[in-house]
Amino acid sequence: MRRSSLSRWGTAAALLAVVVAVAAWRTAAAAPDPEPQPDSGTTGSDVRQSPDEVRDYWTPERTKEARPAPMPEDG
Repeated sequence: MRRSSLSRWGTAAALLAVVVAVAAWRTAAAAPDPEPQPDSGTTGSDVRQSPDEVRDYWTPERTKEARPAPMPEDG
């Protein structure tokens, strides 16, 4: 009698695992595709310059004429 009780628990556990797996699969299949994120308008650069090169580039004249980069608008 003990053996049949253990096999019933094993069968119940296996059935529960199958039900959980099917529910998870159906939930994942029904989930909508994520929408693409809007462009943040930011840019990046991989160019690396030494501090001396940067200091040499930003002469007093260039610094005086520099303008801030446009910022994205909230919307």
